[in-house]
Amino acid sequence: MTTVSNVISGLASSATNSAATTKKGSALGQDEFMTMLLAQLKNQDPLNPMDGKDFAAQLAQFSSLQQLSNLNTTMSSMPAYLKAFGNTQMVSMIGNDAVAKGNVVNVSGSTTNVSFSLPSDIQSGTIKIYNESGSQVSTADLGNLKSGLNSIVWNTGGVSTGKYTFEISAKDKSGKAVSAEALISGKVTGASFKNDTAYLTINGQDVAFSNVVAINKSTN
Repeated sequence: MTTVSNVISGLASSATNSAATTKKGSALGQDEFMTMLLAQLKNQDPLNPMDGKDFAAQLAQFSSLQQLSNLNTTMSSMPAYLKAFGNTQMVSMIGNDAVAKGNVVNVSGSTTNVSFSLPSDIQSGTIKIYNESGSQVSTADLGNLKSGLNSIVWNTGGVSTGKYTFEISAKDKSGKAVSAEALISGKVTGASFKNDTAYLTINGQDVAFSNVVAINKSTN
């Protein structure tokens, strides 16, 4: 008579060979596991039936296998869900005011804000502004400023429209140089997604979202 162990061994071999033809090295699936369990029940020795504890243990294994399979299916869909959620959040920022890392300002009117962040208080400082050709077009003294987010208003009434870069030099009260971080600020007018990277359009510039340091609800 064919023994239970032989039946299970044959089924396991068949299931493994079948799985190998579809995906080399794949694990035993739910269908194969259930087939093996049913065969074991069908072919067990009536005089020596399967112990209830063993049967419960095998059912628990099947339940765990099914739960892991469902979890894998759910997790495989997570990246798409997260990306869609992130895209929706990005679009919702349009119309708000943003501050981001960067040293380029877009001049389009009579005044332009030049923003920067100070890690500590300064006693004096200077901002130098350059046109796209690299020529210095303006300079401004900063004076005594507190740490944190700061900005000056640059009078650009007599300056051509376009993009300008700026650099900051500053010192504290002991004369030690303070490293300021250049920032850009303005209204968010668009959002885009390139090569899995999200960008916000701020003052006509596409800025990677990772460089955005603050988003404020627009009051206009």
